[in-house]
Amino acid sequence: MRHNGKPVILASKLSPSLISVSERSCALVVCSECGTWKSIKRGMVTAHRGPHVPGADAWPAEFRPSPPRCPGSGQRVRVDLSAQEWRQRLADASREAGLRRATRVIPRPKPPVARALVQVAAR
Repeated sequence: MRHNGKPVILASKLSPSLISVSERSCALVVCSECGTWKSIKRGMVTAHRGPHVPGADAWPAEFRPSPPRCPGSGQRVRVDLSAQEWRQRLADASREAGLRRATRVIPRPKPPVARALVQVAAR
């Protein structure tokens, strides 16, 4: 598989929620184009198909065009984090998100309900 020609993405520059690093298995990353989780093999996002072709459902199954290759396939990714560093960054990010204050909901009075036309005509 060839790379897509885009510049290399460093794992340390990505948000910890967009990458998964493990000692036991290969790293996973979210494709920047289609948003699906894909593995990183030989320093690149594995090849995959993009979103479906619009209007392809109208074609018979044997003549239906296959979706094109996703432009995010073959994106070079350099994993410059260890699994320990990634876990620490993920814990810090989740702790920071938990400390954020929720917005305060201010209840507003409901407007009065208009009378029915029958009631207005009765007067």
